[in-house]
Amino acid sequence: MTELLQAGYHVCLLEASPVAGGRIVTIHEAGFSGPVETGAEFVHGRLPLTLALLDNAGIVYRPVSGSMISIQNGSWKKDEAHDPHWDAFMHQLSQLKSDITIAAFLDTFFAGEQYAALRASVQRFSEGFDLADIHQASALAALHEWRHEEETQYRLPGGYGQLIDYLLKQCSHERGSIHFNSQVVHIKYSKEGVTVTTRDDRQFNAAALLITVSAGALQSGSFTFTPSLDKSYADAIAQLGFGSVIKIMLQFSTAFWNTYRSDIGFLLSNETIPTWWTQLPIESNLLTGWLGGPPAAAAWTTNDAALLQSSLQSLAAIFNTTTILLQQELLHYKICRWHNHPYAKGGYSYVTVHAAAAKKILAHPAGGVIFFAGEAIHRGQSQGTVEAALQNGQLAAKMIQEKLG
Repeated sequence: MTELLQAGYHVCLLEASPVAGGRIVTIHEAGFSGPVETGAEFVHGRLPLTLALLDNAGIVYRPVSGSMISIQNGSWKKDEAHDPHWDAFMHQLSQLKSDITIAAFLDTFFAGEQYAALRASVQRFSEGFDLADIHQASALAALHEWRHEEETQYRLPGGYGQLIDYLLKQCSHERGSIHFNSQVVHIKYSKEGVTVTTRDDRQFNAAALLITVSAGALQSGSFTFTPSLDKSYADAIAQLGFGSVIKIMLQFSTAFWNTYRSDIGFLLSNETIPTWWTQLPIESNLLTGWLGGPPAAAAWTTNDAALLQSSLQSLAAIFNTTTILLQQELLHYKICRWHNHPYAKGGYSYVTVHAAAAKKILAHPAGGVIFFAGEAIHRGQSQGTVEAALQNGQLAAKMIQEKLG
């Protein structure tokens, strides 16, 4: 938005929610000891645009520390996060010449009973980190991502919300127009421009429209087009991978996990809520739980009380303790089911075997005036990240300038 404003265009932002940021939501809630990320939390590597914006804004970020520990059936595997067949799996994956789904790859090369634990591990990894359905997810995309999983990650002690505040101030400074609580329900377009109608029957006219909603929102049909989008665009939208996630934040009276190991960063388990992490290097009594992919989508109707009980049962199995003791330690909690969010409708995107062709189509404006952007449309690396959203938005802004002149 700021690129277009600085280029002299009048820009109007229609935000369906009462606040900006999409799935970047930092809360400051009584009961938690500090800012809590209910959505995006990490900077996944030395990502140039994200870090440049943080530096420009004077926002502090710190490397994430701590060990990644695997716990299977209550057994802690010292310094081993992956299955013993993982190296063979990665080697075979590197030999792949044409793309197939992760499930098809496993069925082809690792179907034996001796690989049952590996298949389960790959599925948990895909669901946990990428929110992916392995029956749709690209094996080649997984190869690239997993080769770079050891890159340093960063966390913002003051919360990602600081970045949204900074960007909003920039837009305000450049006299951009922002309308909150403005859910778009219909888009009418022609070569001459677009007319956008919101749920409360307001209309906005523009020479071009940039759509930055999530892939889940695009796929849900929550807004319509006149004329209908060309079938190639509709098919491309349907071919984008988009996963669900449930995030669970538990504030305890003590960091009881330090009595097991003082360097716990991430815990990967086969429990109902399989993935947990601490706030290291920040000393904190907060544990964050993560359920991603198809299991999260399946649990979208599960209420908070049941999810909390599943969380405590999972932690009790991991730490060989009881849910009663954990409940006594628990001070406060919050559970975010992003599948249920009325506008996000899920977590973030993953790469399907058809994604490259789909993104190539969506990289061109529909009808010459409707541009698509966001992390799900991004054709570079860092899929499913804030960096992907920022880079793709920047690219779309340049395309609009070239189109409008």
